[in-house]
Amino acid sequence: MGSPQEHLSLTAPPRRADKGRLGDPGVVPLPCQALVAPREVSGRVGQALSLNCWYAPGYQGYNKYWCHGASRDSCRKVVETAGREAPRQRGRVSIADNHVFCLVLLTLGELSEEDAGSYWCGVERVGRDIMTPVTIRVLPGERWHVVGFL
Repeated sequence: MGSPQEHLSLTAPPRRADKGRLGDPGVVPLPCQALVAPREVSGRVGQALSLNCWYAPGYQGYNKYWCHGASRDSCRKVVETAGREAPRQRGRVSIADNHVFCLVLLTLGELSEEDAGSYWCGVERVGRDIMTPVTIRVLPGERWHVVGFL
């Protein structure tokens, strides 16, 4: 009987998704981004606005947040999940994290013109947080025109 090293099978490390074809042994599909959200959303004054932010599997227990600011470094947190699935609300803003679908649902109620601007969907982690920008546009509310009465 030989030494334990003779029984070890050494294989090459897995290839990156950008080398080789999907389906080849050792080729693992990598997500293009760890966090995906629409670049821009719009809603009308007085109405609610909701948007989804998807994150990569493996970040389920991490704190997710929604922050407001022109850049990732000047962003102020508006609401956060604390790493839990239970919905959380702060004023007119709510956040809910679905660990099964790796999805954060953000809702801003009763939009006002002051809500327009730059926001970020973020995942808090050691080192630099994963963040993606979202621009919110607020459109004028619908106006009712009374034509006449019967």
